Amino acid sequence: MNIWCVVLVVLTGIYAWATMAFGIRFSNLTDRGILTHGPYAFSKHPAYLSKNLFWWLETLPFIVTSDWKDAVRNTIIMACVSGVYYWRARTEEWHLRADPVYRDYEAWMNTRGAITRRLRRLFGF
Repeated sequence: MNIWCVVLVVLTGIYAWATMAFGIRFSNLTDRGILTHGPYAFSKHPAYLSKNLFWWLETLPFIVTSDWKDAVRNTIIMACVSGVYYWRARTEEWHLRADPVYRDYEAWMNTRGAITRRLRRLFGF
């Protein structure tokens, strides 16, 4: 089996795991509480991260069979989609900081979270 397909299946599984971690509380309209288990023990936004990685790897917007303009356009579109999810995550964090449980989780994640710590080191923030 192609390793590329395996990676895409794994990313889909992570997204499903992150969604199922909410259980019956899954809704964008209610206070769902702070999740610190499952994939949320590794990343503050595992669903957004896995979904965006899947889209980038599945579409490879910078590889096209036509011309370089299509590659640039496709990459800009995907960057905009990822940007929407980035700002959505930042907005959610801003609202969640009103909860002391989330502030404790965020502090722990920023210093010890496997994915968050690596991303912070990689991008220098």
